[in-house]
Amino acid sequence: MTGDAAAQTEPRLRPPAESLDPRVKRLWALHGLIATGVVAVLGIVAIVVWSLAGDPPAAALAAGLAGLVALGVAASLVGARIAYRFLRFEVTPLGLYVQRGWITRSWTIVPHTRIQAVETTSGPLERALGLATVEVRTASAAAARIPGLDEGRIARLREDLAAMAGEGEAT
Repeated sequence: MTGDAAAQTEPRLRPPAESLDPRVKRLWALHGLIATGVVAVLGIVAIVVWSLAGDPPAAALAAGLAGLVALGVAASLVGARIAYRFLRFEVTPLGLYVQRGWITRSWTIVPHTRIQAVETTSGPLERALGLATVEVRTASAAAARIPGLDEGRIARLREDLAAMAGEGEAT
């Protein structure tokens, strides 16, 4: 088989049609900013303790910590936007199709007949933003996780998955 013929027979996946609720960018940015805040507090405590114990280069340490915090803030804000662009999902006749990843991409298709449970979870920040995470489980493990959905979209996703599961026969 030539290279052209092989390229024509290889299956090609298109990106899933649906994106997450845009508020998930705020959620992910908040997670990153909280982690950055924890690092900043620990760094300040370390500088203070070191200052009390001896004569550290406090100005250099403070400048380094400020740079680290600035990097953490930038990564939180930019990373949330990038992650949002690269996490998509769709309910298709074959199953639940989820694409994720910016540097390392993964495509997951969970056949409807393999779905055993659809779980919804939400932490305090998710609840404050009106969002939740849906996890689809199969007999072997958690097969797909979709964060950042609002309650209306979760209800429609459950209905879609239940309707599609009713069309096939479980094995």
